Amino acid sequence: MRRFFTIAVALVCCGGAGWRQGAGVRTDVNTGVTTGDSTVRVDSEITLQKALEGCSAPDSVLGSLCLVGVEYYGFDGALHRGQIVVRKDLAQEISEIFGEILALKFPVESVIPIKFDKPDNRTSMDTLNNTYGFHYRAVKTTQTTKLSNHSFGTAIDINPFQNPAILRDGRVLPAGGKYDPAADGTLTAESPVVKIFLRRGWEWGGGWVSLKDYMHFEKK
Repeated sequence: MRRFFTIAVALVCCGGAGWRQGAGVRTDVNTGVTTGDSTVRVDSEITLQKALEGCSAPDSVLGSLCLVGVEYYGFDGALHRGQIVVRKDLAQEISEIFGEILALKFPVESVIPIKFDKPDNRTSMDTLNNTYGFHYRAVKTTQTTKLSNHSFGTAIDINPFQNPAILRDGRVLPAGGKYDPAADGTLTAESPVVKIFLRRGWEWGGGWVSLKDYMHFEKK
């Protein structure tokens, strides 16, 4: 007898792309054939190896990471599928958080891993309003060589254009960002998405005093 399963949010995968099922989709686990909702727009469906290609992080960091498949509603109102790289022990939690974001229909532009082999190929926050997790780099909001929590897969930036960082000197990152609390996809202290992260022990950059990093969540 063939067995089928249905899932409401994407599966966690620590190896390859590993999943094609989502809301309203049914997969035959014997043949791998997927049927169901064909209206889902796929923003990212790559392997973990591809996602980390060209990254200069040490093996101790690379070996601790996992690729998580997520679903979300875009600003176009359509259901999208993407992927985010985070530390393995946070994978299940991130899958659950995005399940809550999906249920809220909070708009997310895209969720695509940073491409290290081509850093300007429309996957960084400077060129695309992209939500991402792991990115091996120094902190961008201060003059420092200290590695960001993104470098260890323990931070997430959501909709950078709607939720930019506003630095002490008034500069805005990304440069094209504009913080308007009334705009769709914007995070505020009263936002259900912010409360979801805070309830699970994450810290929100929008609550910082020295500067505001509205897009940013990190797990200590």
